[in-house]
Amino acid sequence: MTAVSNVENDGVKVITMSGAERASGYYKPQTLEKALEAMYQDGFVVLRGVIDVDFIDKLNEKMCEDAEKKIADPTQLYNHGIKSNFLQRPPVDDSEFLSKQLYFNSFLLQTVKAYLGGRPIWNWLTANTALSGTKGLRQRAHKDSYAHPLYPYYVIANVPLVDFSPENGSTEFWLGSHQTTTPSDQITSKNPVAEGYNRGRPGEPLPPISAEAKAARMKIRPPIQPRCVRGDIMIRDLRLWHAGMPNESDHHRIMLGLGYQSPYFPNYDQTLHLPETQRSFFLNHPSDLIDIRAQFWKPDELDKTRADEDFELRAEYLK
Repeated sequence: MTAVSNVENDGVKVITMSGAERASGYYKPQTLEKALEAMYQDGFVVLRGVIDVDFIDKLNEKMCEDAEKKIADPTQLYNHGIKSNFLQRPPVDDSEFLSKQLYFNSFLLQTVKAYLGGRPIWNWLTANTALSGTKGLRQRAHKDSYAHPLYPYYVIANVPLVDFSPENGSTEFWLGSHQTTTPSDQITSKNPVAEGYNRGRPGEPLPPISAEAKAARMKIRPPIQPRCVRGDIMIRDLRLWHAGMPNESDHHRIMLGLGYQSPYFPNYDQTLHLPETQRSFFLNHPSDLIDIRAQFWKPDELDKTRADEDFELRAEYLK
């Protein structure tokens, strides 16, 4: 059974900035230290109130409208084959919905750089939409990876566009599972395509966690569903076990996902897919904190592609 966390409880760490930090745009060393401790111990941290709520509300309204169009599309693909949740591109082609506070948040980038080392590579952007009224439909506990290394090589920053709660499908997280997990905790593929994983290979690990590994971890630290609010950013280590949960509310629950890769991890294929018309926005970034790996598309081509729904993070030496 999944416990419910109010964020401050159950070991979930929340980083709240001071007035001076908000004015400067960066955490002080002692605040950054708390964020890093959370990432190393739990694989998860919440940065409280780092994005303007009015902007988040406007973006949510737009993306809920877009979600309805995707639901009506008979070719729409769903995460892990469960028809309660799909990936959705944010409106990156419309300057009204572009914000440096969202895509180049200084508190986020400061934390990610300190955790991954060097100059992290931003190479993934999507949104995860938990559809309203999907009672009982949940994902299996999983990692967002197949085989993976045993050091901090990738993080996902999730930005909830509504207040995040178990009632509207807040993600289940197995805090601390990243510390000791290996690919042996995952199920082994027999027929990856039939199992719903086109990127899988027979005899290699698939993302879902085995029943034996879950049972053992449950005795150590059961999973939780955190509550947090609009304006927060949640950061998780990619190795952390998690699962999409049912959204029992009457409204879609959307959260953006921004992925950052350690510069020391040898993957050279995973890339952002962005509109040529917004090249200057995305390339005008704090280059001391982050690097960008992106493919820019003409607007009509970006509308047609689903390349950004493909998350391929296999190391070069495993290809």
